Amino acid sequence: MSQMFIAIIILILVIISFATQIIPLPLTAILGSLAMMAAGIITPDEAISAFGSDTVMMVAGVIIVGNAVFETGFADRIGNAVFKIKAVQNSERVFLLVIMTMITILSAFISNSAAIAMFMPLVSSIAKASNGKIQKKNCYMGMAIASIVGGFCTLSGSSPQLVAQELLNQTDGLRGMTYFELAKIGIPIVLLMLLYFGTIGYQLQKKCFTFPETNYVEIPAGKQAKAAGHKDIIAGAILLLCVTGFVSGIFSFGTVALLGACACILTGCICLNRAYETMDWSTLIVLGGSIGFAKGMEKSGTVGVIANLLVEACGNGQANPAIVCAVLIFIAAVLSNVMSNTATVALLAPLAIDVALNMGVDPIIFVISIVVASNLAFTTPISTPPMTMILVGGYRFSDYVKVGGLFNLIAVIFAMVLIPIIYGL
Repeated sequence: MSQMFIAIIILILVIISFATQIIPLPLTAILGSLAMMAAGIITPDEAISAFGSDTVMMVAGVIIVGNAVFETGFADRIGNAVFKIKAVQNSERVFLLVIMTMITILSAFISNSAAIAMFMPLVSSIAKASNGKIQKKNCYMGMAIASIVGGFCTLSGSSPQLVAQELLNQTDGLRGMTYFELAKIGIPIVLLMLLYFGTIGYQLQKKCFTFPETNYVEIPAGKQAKAAGHKDIIAGAILLLCVTGFVSGIFSFGTVALLGACACILTGCICLNRAYETMDWSTLIVLGGSIGFAKGMEKSGTVGVIANLLVEACGNGQANPAIVCAVLIFIAAVLSNVMSNTATVALLAPLAIDVALNMGVDPIIFVISIVVASNLAFTTPISTPPMTMILVGGYRFSDYVKVGGLFNLIAVIFAMVLIPIIYGL
């Protein structure tokens, strides 16, 4: 039995498991990588090497810094200051746009799940005190979408782009993405999102969300500490220094993130035990396992065969790169609404790289297309953690389809048109 045939069988089983979550995502990623190793497609070193990579170290460091920012109350300090403005409190539409902007900015640098978790109680308390002027059901969905969109504006904002970054780094002759490279398309999509929720999206949710307001259900996101000794300011300063380090390139991304994490622990912004307790181990395992699995797909030749089939389907040697880009965006957007967006990137990014190389196109453009599209997942409550977390607002599946789904469609078309223009395809 050829290695390619075995790899295809493993691929099918991994896709089924990722989509159905019969087996937890981290375990699926690990088993996929180990299966490739057991079949002799990759070596044991290749199966586990990603766990010690600069990208995984960056993720670990950023998670610790983000949790420190969350637990010291730094975000609360900013949020409470903004929420004291009467114009924000008296207009639900203005209130929604302001809070979405804040969450977008915050989720670009810390976990989008943490960003939405820290703002939901604040919005709930303000809604309760507004005597009906502001309702949670008209805010939560926009907040969740803002956290997802903000998360793909930087390299550290969410895990899908980190998987893609590691795959780029492991491919000879290719460069990785710069820290703000995704912001070229991310910022236009942010503006599109604010326009949507400031106009048709806001009116649509007022029409669709006919269910009564629900009581706020506490979301377990860790015990928030008192900002004694101005530790919230210290945590905010460390976050700013990390971003400066990422942009300057003075050290590798992983080194900067780990230095920031150490600074948070040494200054008491988060204790070592809490750093362990609040670490998103699932993300680290999915990231490391997925990269090993993707390596097996590449070495077996499966990715190359699928890439050739895709190129031929789009016009063989005369394939239009913009059309191929649009096809990749569509596939990624559909998959990420029914399975993990990190898993979607792990499956599609190697394909995108191979297709680009076959066509003589800069692979980073197709990889960025996959990353962006995998984050455009607003149509179902299972697409991403933030969309699942807002179920406490009382939303029905049809509410996600009508309000989130419409913006999902608009954003996907927008990305298909704009990415080739912005990145010079």
